[in-house]
Amino acid sequence: MNLEQALLDIGNAQDNELPITGLEVVKANWSEFYPELERLIDQFIADDTSLTDEQQAILFFGTLLLAELKYSPALEKCLQLFSRSDTCLTPLEGVFGDALTELTPTLFYNVVDGNTQALCNYIVDGHQAMYCKASAIEAVFAQYEAGIIDEYVLSAHVTRWITVFSALPSSTNSFLISALADSCIEYQLDNFKSQFVALGDKNVFDEERFKYDEVKAWHKADARKLIESGMIQTDFNVVDTLSAWADDDSEDEELDSLVNEDFDDFASLTGQGGLLANMLYDENTILENSVPVSSLPTAGRNDPCPCGSGKKYKKCCLR
Repeated sequence: MNLEQALLDIGNAQDNELPITGLEVVKANWSEFYPELERLIDQFIADDTSLTDEQQAILFFGTLLLAELKYSPALEKCLQLFSRSDTCLTPLEGVFGDALTELTPTLFYNVVDGNTQALCNYIVDGHQAMYCKASAIEAVFAQYEAGIIDEYVLSAHVTRWITVFSALPSSTNSFLISALADSCIEYQLDNFKSQFVALGDKNVFDEERFKYDEVKAWHKADARKLIESGMIQTDFNVVDTLSAWADDDSEDEELDSLVNEDFDDFASLTGQGGLLANMLYDENTILENSVPVSSLPTAGRNDPCPCGSGKKYKKCCLR
């Protein structure tokens, strides 16, 4: 298989079928492939709705290969690519799906090559990314965990982030303040406790991301750090990671199927003529305690959460 055939293999990948052979060919011909990936990144930056499905697949897999290969020359392009709104149903989320929140910390960590300042500038920039800025914060904390930067340098960055996030109230900055507080507690930067507690008094925390009560408690029992827990993979492999995801999705689908079957069985018992039809509640009780069907969440696991958070259902109220 040559590179052109490999790109066709990757572009035509269906659902959970991984283009393993195509990815291996791309890695073997990386110097030829990377200019094509860079061109797709530039096209997406210029117009994030202009890529075909096949091009989006190549962009997705190619960007993840940057993390596997630790290709630091692509850092600037990565930061440009992820400098845009990244909530549910945005074009960026459409390309990267769950990888947008699950794998960008690993991507940033593996391509940064010690250039912490570039990540920090990205974090305080005025673009609309929310999840990806949080991912960059995690990548910097992982650098501290790995001994690449010391506590003095990390604390200087945290001080800058707090100043920027608290200067202009917004839902994005509330999310980032909460994410930052979570990391500071996890990594025991206790000197920042008073600042975060004071911020909480101003009602700036995103309670869905990290509750203010947890900030005041300033303790996370048995917290495992990012690299230690595997949340950031220093030896990342695209095929291994996505294969594990595919297995998890299959288990989720099987579980959903079983739940639906159980519900159908229960409905047949309680419906008209069913064995339990007259044994549960009388009609008046049901009417008095019922809610409109339209008010019940009907989202699938990967759909936007009905609560309006902008997150996927499985990442929000389903948990």
